[in-house]
Amino acid sequence: MNAVIAWTASADGFGTGLIGQYPVRKLLDGITDQRYGTSVIIHKAFHYRVYPTAAQVARMGQWDGALRFLWNLALEQRLMGLHRTDKVYPTAFDQINDLTELRTELPWLADVPRNVCAQLLVELDKAWQRCFQRIARAPRWKRKGRDVLSLTEPHSKTWRLAGGSVRFPKLGNLRTVIHRPIEGKPKSCTIRRDGDQWFVSIMCEIDVVDPAQRSDPIVGIDLGVTNLLADSDGRIVPNPKHLERASKRLARAQRSVSRKRKGSNNRSKATLRVARLHRKVRRQRDHVLHVESTRYAKSHGVIVIEDLKIGNMTASAAGTVEAPGTNVSHKRGLNRSILAAGWGRFAWILGYKLAWSGGTLIKVPAAYSSQTCAECGRVDAASRHGERFCCTACGYVDHADVNASKNLKARANRSCQPVEASGLPSLRSGKVKRQLRVPRRSPSQSSGL
Repeated sequence: MNAVIAWTASADGFGTGLIGQYPVRKLLDGITDQRYGTSVIIHKAFHYRVYPTAAQVARMGQWDGALRFLWNLALEQRLMGLHRTDKVYPTAFDQINDLTELRTELPWLADVPRNVCAQLLVELDKAWQRCFQRIARAPRWKRKGRDVLSLTEPHSKTWRLAGGSVRFPKLGNLRTVIHRPIEGKPKSCTIRRDGDQWFVSIMCEIDVVDPAQRSDPIVGIDLGVTNLLADSDGRIVPNPKHLERASKRLARAQRSVSRKRKGSNNRSKATLRVARLHRKVRRQRDHVLHVESTRYAKSHGVIVIEDLKIGNMTASAAGTVEAPGTNVSHKRGLNRSILAAGWGRFAWILGYKLAWSGGTLIKVPAAYSSQTCAECGRVDAASRHGERFCCTACGYVDHADVNASKNLKARANRSCQPVEASGLPSLRSGKVKRQLRVPRRSPSQSSGL
């Protein structure tokens, strides 16, 4: 599988290319794949709509409360350990071992399948690992009405997908709409709720042949707010702005929620209407991103995009009491538009689709790409006039976003030289496992879970 080209800023402003034998989504969002000779094992999820009975929905609602209690209890133990002077706290392995005693004392927790409880503790441990690696923030408390936990059965022998139903432990058969067959070897089964709808995700392990490097043409893609994307071939895709179109309906629905008494059935119904609107906007956005990413992954072998720091770009401009910010309302609207466009999700989807087809994704610095002339290389902010770019030096005229995408493509062609990446782990033959640094407690200490 081809490598992703990571970039670091250099003095010339274009960056230095680093190519390592590293899977595409490993640099983007952490896909788990292993290599065995010329084959690659990838993990792919298949999502299906399920229609549980009223009794099954009620039981899963009870399980949600029990798992929320278990998450908060395990999180409290971790926090108490972090506040100790020796920073020693129970690991996921220790807490899973203590589940037997805890389930004996709490019958309503024992009703939840044990593997589901154990997987929840594993997910909590992964969340702390991401926090220690400064990838994400520390895990937070789970609150009723805000956080919905999924039910994951990690062992393939305890659940079954047969006919038109999924058989889950202690739930029985769940009527399922299987609109496409699964591929590979099923590994885990996850049930989750999205508003008033239920879905099941089947994670499969697929052994595929390592795709050969493609010789398709290279293209640069510039992401924006007014236009969702523009490529170096001159193609422009307007931003559909699904969230903006639904903003009035969302505002009315949210005002309706605020007028309802907390804890009442009417408030639950109003909250469900808001969730449905957000779900529709999310699905519309994902549809556009999947259509565009599939188009480019099939037609181009190398795609160049901007290495955008979306978290920094969408930071609040409110400031502090001593130093208040300026144009806070305008910045808030810009942040909302950037997040609604889904730039990060587009890069993530494009990355794994290119990886499966043997393509390469290159991320280059975005600095001054919209102010640089693609013809003569002159950098001047005065050349940009809204969506029109007119170079003050050579008079070159083009669409501003198309000009920026051409600059991104030129930066990749100018500085991209295959070199071995330093500091990146190489994928050798055989299964690759990443060792995580987890503080261990002493044998004499007890977790008390």
